[in-house]
Amino acid sequence: MPSATRATVVAVLAVVVLVGYAKADFNGYELLSSWDDIPLAKVGMKAGLASSYDRDGGNQDRCHYEWPIGHQGGINVDPVTVATLAGPGVITRFWMPHRCANAGFKVKMYADGGITPILVTDSDTLLGGDFGYMESPLVSTLVGGQVSYEPIVFQDSLTIESNNMDYIVHYYQYDIMTLPPGTTVTPYGGTLTPAQQTARSAVVDMIGNVGQNPAGSNGSAVVVNQPGATIPTGTAVAVANLSGSGHIRRLNVKMAGAADGALDNVRLRVRYDGAAENAIDVPISHFFGAGHDRIAYKSLPIGTDSPDGFYSYWPMPYRQGAVVELYNAAPTPVSIDSASVEYASGAVEDDAGYLHAVYHESTDAAHEMLSVQGKGHYAGSLLWEEIDRAYRTLLEGDETILVDGASLLQGTGLEDAYNGGYYYNHVGVQTDDGDIPNPTGGTGPFSGLLRINFDTLGDDYVRTDQYRWLIGDPVPFSEGIDVTMQNYAPGEAVFGSTAFYYLVPEPATLSLLALGGIGVLLRRRRD
Repeated sequence: MPSATRATVVAVLAVVVLVGYAKADFNGYELLSSWDDIPLAKVGMKAGLASSYDRDGGNQDRCHYEWPIGHQGGINVDPVTVATLAGPGVITRFWMPHRCANAGFKVKMYADGGITPILVTDSDTLLGGDFGYMESPLVSTLVGGQVSYEPIVFQDSLTIESNNMDYIVHYYQYDIMTLPPGTTVTPYGGTLTPAQQTARSAVVDMIGNVGQNPAGSNGSAVVVNQPGATIPTGTAVAVANLSGSGHIRRLNVKMAGAADGALDNVRLRVRYDGAAENAIDVPISHFFGAGHDRIAYKSLPIGTDSPDGFYSYWPMPYRQGAVVELYNAAPTPVSIDSASVEYASGAVEDDAGYLHAVYHESTDAAHEMLSVQGKGHYAGSLLWEEIDRAYRTLLEGDETILVDGASLLQGTGLEDAYNGGYYYNHVGVQTDDGDIPNPTGGTGPFSGLLRINFDTLGDDYVRTDQYRWLIGDPVPFSEGIDVTMQNYAPGEAVFGSTAFYYLVPEPATLSLLALGGIGVLLRRRRD
């Protein structure tokens, strides 16, 4: 495709997104409530993270602010500037360890250059679910962490202030999404507009029915069933071979009572549009978070606890067909109870991305969870790590996300990245707001702990399995993204992760797909 034509296509996509928000002010709940829109490119959007990470590269990931500069441990400073943000934008997530939130750090926000704060409260009130309309289920406490997904929208600018207390550690994370220039918004005003109330109610309804399809029912959807089968070694069973364009709405695999070996060796494979390469090629155990003593769970996009076995509700668009299959990499035959795919035929938006997933294990100092080039957005991950000794410091590693080779999102600790806190409430144990001391697990719609082995549970080794889905707080990228998790015991500890992300085809590929079968054939010959 000529460069001028490609530029025109990209510009049109950007206009489509901008026009979509111009029709009605961006109210903050769109990313959470519009399940079918998850695959769409977040054109012009940019993710950021304001956190207390150690700016000097050490492990003092607390009591650091935008101002004053440097570690502020052991002194009283009031106010401190957490972040100064340019709009339009939205705070999509606010997290603190439960122990820190209970200390009641100030939370104060000023918008659009005003001298009167638009929000004044403290961390215990807000993250305890007692601040105005900000309450359960979008504000929650789980495994030592407290988090709010209530969006705080601003038009031109936002300044977040807090305070640093004498010898009380202050960990925090604010996820930010900057919107395309020119986007009009419904700024935070302390109450919800009717449109926001409707959108929030839709999110609450999805969370209240976790385990069911967040997209709701579709009368035109078709279900393809694969009955019980034994898969010979080195072969694949096709669960679905779809033609035309449409969306996969649901995917199930049932392997009741299967041992870890079978779950590790049966791989879920997905290909789109006649491509030779798999967009998804991940063991069943690590795609769904199944087996290996993980607890049964339900989250919004994925879970293991349903009448049809393991489930995925990630929306999966395709333009010229899709193949879903189960491949047996084991040295012996493996049996499945059943598998199924629910799909709906129909047109697919040009800026809709394809769901990809990648599994990776390593003992590296920086465990690579995702490294990919192109345009799309990161949608979350499952992660496990294990070391054969009681070395809980393994959880001190930080998550880092590098977007387009320039923008860095720096975390404050492994369990923090998964909405937990203080070694998943095994240190600095909190007992209020429903937190359980020394839990063995705990799951929610957006994040959870599927397994933990710790010395406080009588174990002489450390293992944790956790997940977090970036539904309301995706990380868009235009050129590429790299996601890593620091390993505090490289060479001794093993890390394994499944990263989920959407990739949007290049405009040239979309042009070929628009030609139908001839376009696909030409692309195959070119490749």
